[in-house]
Amino acid sequence: MIFSFSHLAFSQNVDREVFEATLGEKKAYAYSVLEKTFEEFLKLNYHHQTTLSERIKSYLTDIQNQNINWVYDENLSKSTLNLLEKSELRQDILLYKNESYKERFEFTKYLNDNCSNAKTIDNSEIEDDFEELIEIPTTSRLEEPQLRKEELDRQKIRDKFPQPNKNGRFYYALAKAQTNHEDVKTYVLLVTKYEESPSASLIASAFLDNFSNSELIAWENNLIMIVEIYLKSLISNEIIKK
Repeated sequence: MIFSFSHLAFSQNVDREVFEATLGEKKAYAYSVLEKTFEEFLKLNYHHQTTLSERIKSYLTDIQNQNINWVYDENLSKSTLNLLEKSELRQDILLYKNESYKERFEFTKYLNDNCSNAKTIDNSEIEDDFEELIEIPTTSRLEEPQLRKEELDRQKIRDKFPQPNKNGRFYYALAKAQTNHEDVKTYVLLVTKYEESPSASLIASAFLDNFSNSELIAWENNLIMIVEIYLKSLISNEIIKK
């Protein structure tokens, strides 16, 4: 299962206060820090753009064109990841293989399988998000030993990368906060029922094709982008360093 994004209808809504209250104070704060870190990341890499919407457009265009040459503030990235760990928000979003998660939530109270933006596809069509965020140089620029090293790095990430937590409080908070929001409902269903995530390239193309400037900076749309692209790139970078 995967989904497409559409222009938001007037009746659709995601209540930030409900989302934060369901997460709890510490986790809501941790997510707000992740949001701010993402904006700082955009300023660092797209400083020639003056508005958040234009920076997001440039960011998504680079993903769409596989032009992945971003610079990260290492100290800010590390402190943000540490906060996500300390607050346990990361576990509400992504789990490593050796981790358990005891909390369970009644997602069906807020979701259904008949979302208009959903369609069934072969699972092989859902790409690995983190692999899209690693620059793969052309073979003409690399000798064979370097090519092997690049492949080993990608395999290292595949083996160690955390997977979506289908029972996570983060997704429950998002489901509870939305009212008739087909994109958000389908996104949560994708993670919680099908244990899949939309690829970075899908998000980039869909956002650029369907969203206005105001929709690009709406917090609920930013959330999908932050979790599925930015956060995963931070985690990928940390895995590669180890």
